[in-house]
Amino acid sequence: MGIEDKAVLSDDEIQAGVANLGGWEYDGDRKELRRVWNFEKFVPTMAFVRKLTEVMDEQNHHSDIHLDSRAKTLTVTVTTHSENAVTRADLDFAGAVAVADT
Repeated sequence: MGIEDKAVLSDDEIQAGVANLGGWEYDGDRKELRRVWNFEKFVPTMAFVRKLTEVMDEQNHHSDIHLDSRAKTLTVTVTTHSENAVTRADLDFAGAVAVADT
């Protein structure tokens, strides 16, 4: 695990980075990256959450997770709270999640 790069990114840099990360979106008003997964059943959802928490620990980047069991969705939001912005560390984390999701 390396040191997190907390360099704040411009909207253009974020949009370019997100374009290469299937499924992730940038919310400029909330200054966060967001991705939503849909699952058919609860057990595969929780298996993915376990995989996701492993990536969080590896990246030392602990994001917000919202599980809606009725809608069968899992939403992850990513931002660097100390900077109140999206940073290179956020894009790196989203990229690591994209790899784990394959």
